[in-house]
Amino acid sequence: MSTTSLKSYSGLIKSVMLALMAFGVVMIYSAGARVDVEPETFAWLTNAPSKQAVFAAVAFLAMLPVSRLDYRWLAYRGRLLTWPGLYLLVVALVLLAAVYVPGVGMEINGARRWVRFGPISFQPSEFAKYALVIFLAGLLSWRGYPRTHFFRGLIPPCIATGVVCGLVGKEDLGTAVLIASVAGVMLIAGGVRILHVTLTAVPAAVAGFVYMTWVKPHRMERLAAFTNIWSGSEAAYHPLQSLIAIASGGWLGMGLGEGMQKYGYLPEDTSDFIFSIICEELGLPGAFLVISLVAALIWSGRQIFRRTGEPLGKLLCFGVTTTIGVQAVMNIAVATVSVPTKGIALPFVSAGGSGLIFSALALGLVCSVARYGSTPAES
Repeated sequence: MSTTSLKSYSGLIKSVMLALMAFGVVMIYSAGARVDVEPETFAWLTNAPSKQAVFAAVAFLAMLPVSRLDYRWLAYRGRLLTWPGLYLLVVALVLLAAVYVPGVGMEINGARRWVRFGPISFQPSEFAKYALVIFLAGLLSWRGYPRTHFFRGLIPPCIATGVVCGLVGKEDLGTAVLIASVAGVMLIAGGVRILHVTLTAVPAAVAGFVYMTWVKPHRMERLAAFTNIWSGSEAAYHPLQSLIAIASGGWLGMGLGEGMQKYGYLPEDTSDFIFSIICEELGLPGAFLVISLVAALIWSGRQIFRRTGEPLGKLLCFGVTTTIGVQAVMNIAVATVSVPTKGIALPFVSAGGSGLIFSALALGLVCSVARYGSTPAES
């Protein structure tokens, strides 16, 4: 496979990402309809769809220069103090800790997940999940790394993952589960022994999940509501309304803009439950379109992963595409009540700037691998 062929997958990734973002803006405009404000009073840059359009433009423009940078500057060469991956992880940890600093961290809807610096606010967890991917990819792709050694090969990346998941999971269990899942499969893909991961990392992750669920009463309530959404409890309201939205759409949907659940019935309709609104208004064709676009994104990343012969490039492609794919599966599973309710966005479709921009930058690295990554024969 030539380098030119690899670049074609980069173009496909950019096209699919643009399609997802454009579709997201349209659906956010529809889901954000309100009955308490006249349409003409909507101010530019203050409503959800216009802000999302700006975020999408910023994300795409930021992705382009990253896709042209040589990703190999992120490689670990045995010197920690000169390794960019270490500093990215340290910055991520500092930002995650800053969430709990008064005056810097922000609490929205009862959760402290945001930091504010002047007019800019974002979720550090969105940055942290890709910083950890870069850290693990650099570490595991180094030729001198003792992958098969239990203490020197497994423990360092597990400590890094555990600290990130601990800081994130206190307020955002869903993202912590996502990060831990991706880290686990990256360890295996990077050459760490499956037996080591199974005997240590998996039990530690399960224990952490149980603890994080136990210490937050509302998480236990969501688990209970998942077993019986007809209980009438407050925690059962979200999944019940989501199913009503999906069922109301039927096979072909009620029509774009014709849905009813967005009028105060389904909370978080522009973000965590945007997929439910898509099903209600566009039916099975709309759901199939979103799933197909996400699948095309993952497939393109997989093709780059298979055809590049450079270990760092392989692991970067694997980590980024796995993160986006698993997150999409989690969001759709929550919307269809296949798993307990947890707030997690649908990549490139849900409202929000942090996840959109950082995911676009991460895909820029995948495009960089397609541009600079060597084929197996060239390695």
